[in-house]
Amino acid sequence: MKPHRFVRRLSRREAEEIEQLCRRGADARTRRRAQAVRLSAKTYPVPEIADILVCNQSSVHNWLDRFESGGVAALADRPRSGRPPVATVDYRRRLVEAVDQDPTELGYPFTVWTVIRLRAHLARELGVLLGASRVRQIMKEEGLVFKRPKHTLAEKRDSQAFAEVQAILDGLKKKPWHPVPQ
Repeated sequence: MKPHRFVRRLSRREAEEIEQLCRRGADARTRRRAQAVRLSAKTYPVPEIADILVCNQSSVHNWLDRFESGGVAALADRPRSGRPPVATVDYRRRLVEAVDQDPTELGYPFTVWTVIRLRAHLARELGVLLGASRVRQIMKEEGLVFKRPKHTLAEKRDSQAFAEVQAILDGLKKKPWHPVPQ
């Protein structure tokens, strides 16, 4: 039978830090790692720690190795590279510039920007197509506010005919209404 593995004896300061991490750690993963170290320091074998924390024994071994090599600070997550942001500083600047401009000056047949129109414009200009929700989020971060355009057919109707019909309707409104013929 293989001998059980335990972490080295903790100093008083380390024990207090581990206890604090278990109770008020920055995130759940750090608290979980601290609990594994605490249980190991209390002579719980690795298989029992894995059962208690519902994880693999190899994970517990990795956490104990991290603690042994780097101390309490090593239990926190390491920085991750992640994907670089698609919306660069230049994208944000161009978005602000576009919102400040009249779309007709840029050759568009409309007078009001919408999120869909902005993202299409920036995709044409910069070759970067973001989702509408991301464009809205960037606009909010940049302090840009806009209203949704109200689409009416007012410019398409015959104003003289509309005025005549409106006069007839106004005249009908002023007459008393009698549901029963007199």
